Amino acid sequence: MLSWAPLNGGFHVARALANHQIDLDDRRAAAEPRSHLARVVRQEGLNPQQAVAMMTGAKVARACYAVAEGGGVTVGAWCTAGLSNAMRVGDAATYSSAHAGTINLIVVADRPMTGAAMVEALQLAAEARTLAVVEAGVKSTRSGLSATGTGTDCIAVAAPVRTPARRAERYCGMHTLLGELIGRAVRESCTQAIRRAR
Repeated sequence: MLSWAPLNGGFHVARALANHQIDLDDRRAAAEPRSHLARVVRQEGLNPQQAVAMMTGAKVARACYAVAEGGGVTVGAWCTAGLSNAMRVGDAATYSSAHAGTINLIVVADRPMTGAAMVEALQLAAEARTLAVVEAGVKSTRSGLSATGTGTDCIAVAAPVRTPARRAERYCGMHTLLGELIGRAVRESCTQAIRRAR
């Protein structure tokens, strides 16, 4: 997996991936997200070292899922959306006033990928998320201009571990089938989740 999740972000081999809902006023969880998520994962009977976890103030019950398939490749994308923290890239930073309204994405591909391809997959997921936000006409709570995401978004990309029998995809750009499918699945799941969040 590759993410910037509070629990085991970066490149991490894991057995579980979680998007945990917190109360909007849960200051303890927001102040110490890594330890909070480790406790949550442990309470579910899982080893925190073998899990990647993010959190959101958006309602997880409103998560939207989309799948894109083609050429024997399948990509799934799950999105939860909260827009109370919508911002435009380059807006003035709000260090002390971040809200928990977040667009979180989980993207799962059924093909192993090299580290470079996973970075590219993460970038494509961010682009597709941004496209969905712009197309929905979401405005920045900071500047009033078109938003490109929220100040606390998180994205996690997961793929099987490569084996001698399953070669890793070296590329994942817009000129690849895998990149196309990631873009389609993420845009659709985000579009639905943003619609539900309004």
